[in-house]
Amino acid sequence: MWLAVSGRLARSTAPMLTGALRLREAEGFTVLFVDVGALADDRELTLQEIRDLFPGGRRLAFHIIGSADDLRLQPGHDRRFVFHPGPASAWTVWVRGPSTMPSTRGRKTVLPSVRTRSRRSSLGSIT
Repeated sequence: MWLAVSGRLARSTAPMLTGALRLREAEGFTVLFVDVGALADDRELTLQEIRDLFPGGRRLAFHIIGSADDLRLQPGHDRRFVFHPGPASAWTVWVRGPSTMPSTRGRKTVLPSVRTRSRRSSLGSIT
């Protein structure tokens, strides 16, 4: 699942992002590509609160597209995260499929060929 997130990341909007990610997990997705290139961090959240936006557990892998600095996350700090400097490198991994993705030991990888949803909220848009 590829999600493009835009708008402002603040205390009031953070639950919407978490909710969207948990919904995708509930739908069975285990590999989520999250494009944060158009997300503005209002710096209201602590680093731990930002990490907590992403559902925990060994089951999920998040490919963060855009600068890791945008979310103040450190590459290598959390094995759930794979960082891509831009859409091109993430797209290369996406089109090659699960064999090019980090190990998902114990995870069932679900990558649908076509699935789109769009939601609008004060967070901006989550597609």
